[in-house]
Amino acid sequence: MRIKSFLIALFCSTGLLQAQEKISSPKLYLNIIVDQLRTDFLYEFSELYGEGGFKRLLAEGRVYPNSYYAFENVDRASAVAALATGTNPYVNGIVGERWFDRTTLRAVSSVEDKKYKGLYSISPYAPTRLKAITITDEMKRASRGKAFVCSIAPDEDAAIISGGHDADVVLWKNNAAGYWSSSTYYGSYPRWAEKMNKLVHERSVKWKPLYDTGKYNNFGDKAPKPFSYSFDGKNKIKTYKTTACINDEVAEMALAFLEEECVGNDDIADCISLTFYAGNIDGLPMEHRPLEVQDIYARLDHTLASLLDEIDKLYGLENVVISLASTGYVMVSSDDGAEYRLPSGTVFMERVQALLNVYLGAIYGKGEYIEGVFGSQLYFDNDFIEIKKIDKLDLVSRSVEFLKSLDGVEDVFSIYHLGGTLSPELQYVKNGYNQACSGDIWLRLMPGWKVAGSSMTLTNEVYRTPVMFPIIIYGAGIEHDVVEGMTPANILAAEIARLLHIRRPNDNCLRIF
Repeated sequence: MRIKSFLIALFCSTGLLQAQEKISSPKLYLNIIVDQLRTDFLYEFSELYGEGGFKRLLAEGRVYPNSYYAFENVDRASAVAALATGTNPYVNGIVGERWFDRTTLRAVSSVEDKKYKGLYSISPYAPTRLKAITITDEMKRASRGKAFVCSIAPDEDAAIISGGHDADVVLWKNNAAGYWSSSTYYGSYPRWAEKMNKLVHERSVKWKPLYDTGKYNNFGDKAPKPFSYSFDGKNKIKTYKTTACINDEVAEMALAFLEEECVGNDDIADCISLTFYAGNIDGLPMEHRPLEVQDIYARLDHTLASLLDEIDKLYGLENVVISLASTGYVMVSSDDGAEYRLPSGTVFMERVQALLNVYLGAIYGKGEYIEGVFGSQLYFDNDFIEIKKIDKLDLVSRSVEFLKSLDGVEDVFSIYHLGGTLSPELQYVKNGYNQACSGDIWLRLMPGWKVAGSSMTLTNEVYRTPVMFPIIIYGAGIEHDVVEGMTPANILAAEIARLLHIRRPNDNCLRIF
């Protein structure tokens, strides 16, 4: 009898707790991703901040200052996919912004899908290449489709991937005319966005420092010269999207959405996902134009403060869950090695392709064994190899050994390296691999070396390098804490799912991150 009474009491108390959790469920989830935000700069530039933006989040939220992505070749698309799904490219299929497509023998976008048409854009985009479930997908599933999901970003990959597979509104700024664009995948184009398009398109925008230049003293003792940018010319939109101005426009679009769509007004949590920018103008390395970098952080702080204040007025921050994370890389220069007598060089992938074809031809007979290169990856012509009846494992093994002998190559990997029980290093490599779009062989270069190659590869003088970045969770039910130590990026999806009382995405296929 006592046991029965205890079980009844336990059941009732559990039901009460669940009911309380349901009642206290947030009305809105605000997901903020800042492209290229880094932890060291976030703290170094603190003298430029007010009290309502970064400082408020850092002082009151749960902070993971040493977050990282546990896979190679992080870029904007692969980072956003990892944050949204809690998985790595091995699971979610997004190995980068672009990759080599074996069917068409060309580079394709991570969000390209020709079955759909662009709205205010000629480019066909959709989230169909994303193979894992996102946190917003789980919000939709938990609410039986009633949760409203909106995603706004400067670039299509960030907007589409963070929105998930069933978003209601997804908008990005196209590079051709600067219109906020979407896809027929999401249905009709919102009327409020049409109004905003007309408004922002007619503006004349200039970017000047927010403060007197003497306040920007983080990269040297001398006060830098002031700058002034207006945006014209062939690449004006592309440049505009790498300045502080784009952040203000993203926030403006977000507030227009919140005012027009009437979200966050019931017991079902809605979501708005925003992507901001914290890199350098034109994607230059940080050592170039340091004043601009500092001003981007200062203005972004101001933008975030205004956005949080408006959301507080609309919903009360106690009813909102807010997350802030970064894409976890920065652009660095690869051309200063010689100046400082550092080891450096360039691996020309088309030359590597030619050399490897000659080497394999000497063993198996003349032919084009490599059908394409992309970045530091090589793709074999599998049909040709099958016709010649060559053992693929033998061919790959010989290729790996040959490529290891080339200048600038630290190591060479293939899918045959990634089976069974793996060392932490090989697990790290595997996490960034996906069978559907990764190459048969890929090179890891020595420090200071860069890749150059065909029109499908990066040939400029900057490249991405991973950095520590912050993850901050703020708002309803969050107590301030600073979690020291290394934190994998997949923590975000798990924590947000817990706070929203929904299933964690991809629980059935999680891998070591």
